Amino acid sequence: MCISQQLKESMKKITELKIGALTTVLLSCLLIHSSYASETPKHFTIAISPCTDVVSIYEKYNLLIKYLQEKTGFNIKLAFPKSYAEFAKVLHNKDIDFAFQDPDVYLKFAHLYNKDSLLIALTPKGEVVQSSVVIVRKDSNIHKIEDLVGKSVIFGPKLSSTRWINAKLLFAEKGINIDKDLSEYSNGGCCEDVAFNVNLKATDAGVVCDHFLSMHEERKQKLGVESQQIVGIAHTQLVPTKVLSARLAVSDTLVSKVTQALLSLDNTNPEDAKILSHAEIGGFRKISHEDYKKRCLPADTVQNR
Repeated sequence: MCISQQLKESMKKITELKIGALTTVLLSCLLIHSSYASETPKHFTIAISPCTDVVSIYEKYNLLIKYLQEKTGFNIKLAFPKSYAEFAKVLHNKDIDFAFQDPDVYLKFAHLYNKDSLLIALTPKGEVVQSSVVIVRKDSNIHKIEDLVGKSVIFGPKLSSTRWINAKLLFAEKGINIDKDLSEYSNGGCCEDVAFNVNLKATDAGVVCDHFLSMHEERKQKLGVESQQIVGIAHTQLVPTKVLSARLAVSDTLVSKVTQALLSLDNTNPEDAKILSHAEIGGFRKISHEDYKKRCLPADTVQNR
């Protein structure tokens, strides 16, 4: 089968999956709306960053959001700022109450958050650091970063600390200027979509989360991604995992309810484990601003990225 035909068939699979997921999103929204229609509206908004695909994010976090709604008694809205400028706008306009974000985004706007509200997300293995990995096809004859000169690469979203910012640093450390030395590059979406493009040889390499290769087997099979054909050739530097923070002026009562609910999730409890696994999280832990900042790259470095 030619690559173009494979691409068409696999793109059809992705479209079918996303249409089904979008239907679920719409039905869920209708149910949520009806459940609150007879009550005094009360809600809070969580911004999730980075995000390039609303449907994929909903699929990933919908069990966690439903859990939080049940525990707090609040309806929850989601926001998806696509840039630093958009993030700044929603924060200053008080359009969001919490943000679940990568380190670079948090450091950029730390002065606008309640620094006593921070919860760091654990990885599925219970760690508080993460990296990304550059993947290629096993049959590509690409064995190291330097072999990507003249090749194409799909990075992560531009607000991603690991899949964009640190990935660029990795290439630079290996002497590769992505603007001059690659044939082309782009900023892709979720890890599955990036791996899908690598698998079909639509791109030579891609950048995915470090835990991707050992997870998502069911979804990868649906998309026709052959796991055994995908290998990692390099890891980025480790950075802290995502952190949840509350905007300044969010009530202590609401912060307490959200904090208590998330810290109560127990990965050894089957029901909680399902919620956490769906979100690719191992749980949550309190962390101070200073401790989180120490784990990150210096803030002045972030400003210049």
